[in-house]
Amino acid sequence: MIVRKGGIEDAIALQGRLRKQDYDEVWAAYGHNPDEVLVACAQYSTMLWCAEIHDVVAAVIGVAPSIKSDCEGQPWMLGTDDICSDTKAFLRWPLELLPLMHRVYPVLRNMVDARNKNSIQWLRRMGFTLAQDTVPYGPFGIPFYEFYKEDLVCVR
Repeated sequence: MIVRKGGIEDAIALQGRLRKQDYDEVWAAYGHNPDEVLVACAQYSTMLWCAEIHDVVAAVIGVAPSIKSDCEGQPWMLGTDDICSDTKAFLRWPLELLPLMHRVYPVLRNMVDARNKNSIQWLRRMGFTLAQDTVPYGPFGIPFYEFYKEDLVCVR
């Protein structure tokens, strides 16, 4: 698995191949076609990377600015089932990207579908803190957890 700077074309290449848990989470959060949301997230992101396995896009990772605060970014990752095929790499490369995100956004915050147990476990391994309780989220009011990771105090 290699990770490189990504582009909109990588999000387009990932369309139609999202793992079920990612597809379901995006649908629950936005109520729109997850393939379209994927491209919109990539377009809105200030930083974007692509994980490839054998020259095929396996995941797109980004961080978008928060509408709540200049100090906060919303990290996200959507991928195929293949992203878990190399466990060591899957646990290593995100840890290399998080400090890059923190250079721009001292606070990283987003939401995760409470049904998405694998992503919740992965977020904890990446050092994110999850809220104790779920909140109804998205157009269907599905339970989601807020997750966050803080680095430096914002002085903007």
